[in-house]
Amino acid sequence: MEQPRLQYESVGCIHVHTQASDGAGTHAEVAEIAAKTGLQFLIITDHNILVKNEEGYRQGVLFLVDEEVHDVHRNPERSHLLCLAVNEDVTTLASDPQAVVNAVRAQGGLPFIAHPFERITTFSGEPDIGWIDWDVQDFTGFEVWNYMSEFKAYLPNLARALIMVFFPKAGIMGPFPEALACWDNALRRRKVVAIGGPDAHANIYRRGPLVRAVLPYEFLFRALRMHILTPQPLSGDFQRDRAMVYHSLGAGHSFIAYDLLGDANGFRFSARSTSGVAGMGEELAVGEGVELEVVSPRMAELRIVHGGRVVTRTLGRRLNYVTHEPGAYRVEAYRWHLFRRRGWVFTNPIYLR
Repeated sequence: MEQPRLQYESVGCIHVHTQASDGAGTHAEVAEIAAKTGLQFLIITDHNILVKNEEGYRQGVLFLVDEEVHDVHRNPERSHLLCLAVNEDVTTLASDPQAVVNAVRAQGGLPFIAHPFERITTFSGEPDIGWIDWDVQDFTGFEVWNYMSEFKAYLPNLARALIMVFFPKAGIMGPFPEALACWDNALRRRKVVAIGGPDAHANIYRRGPLVRAVLPYEFLFRALRMHILTPQPLSGDFQRDRAMVYHSLGAGHSFIAYDLLGDANGFRFSARSTSGVAGMGEELAVGEGVELEVVSPRMAELRIVHGGRVVTRTLGRRLNYVTHEPGAYRVEAYRWHLFRRRGWVFTNPIYLR
């Protein structure tokens, strides 16, 4: 039986800030924490600055530097783009998001819409920095789950804010439904890749006598992570591994995992038919029918989603489904914490044609 081509799994975090913009840690400190938390790759995305000389293998971690671009003259500063796999700064184009996308693409890079939706509370005092330039074309995908955006949504008052600051795992539930719906709608027209990011800053906040680092790097690097699948393992060769990581991210050979609910390493979604086998981000001809298979390393509620609709689900470690319908099929998995069902894994689609 033909085996999937992408058999090697690596885990990392995308969307991390340092002292180069508004984060608390230096590049060296962040790299040390990434190594401590078991990450294999890390992508720094400071605001409107590209510090490429910090790239390389650091303490065994593939340390990549990109940027988050937005117009600082906008009020509020909406429509942020994560510009991945770039070698030249595109900040001068920030007032025109389509120009930013075009410039990133011209470099062979990957433009992702950052935190497309925000839910802001009056108590938090945070501005809405969601995406509003929906006429922009040719972006690679969406950051469908942004940990910081969700965290800010659950701060209606001081009491709830204190709970979230000290026990964030108690409140976090998963991607906003509107983000998933937006992704599903886009998938009806073309391939669109989903990523998740911690949006890590680890800043220290003070309120009266209370001084606390909110969502420290070490916590976030164990929480919302990207699992990528590659044809070969990361080898320590910087240029080779850099190219392989970006290729997998751009092609959607990946899934988002909230690993605080259980290590998702080994989670797989595949499709088989008489014409072959496909994994996340790949295409397969429908032919006489396709069997979709989900395999989970842990007990979870597993769902297969097609066209924004759950077509089958089960509680367990394996789910199989036969279809004759073309389109994008993706998987959602949920686990329980403190008696509430929470998002655990969100895969990129397999495209049936």
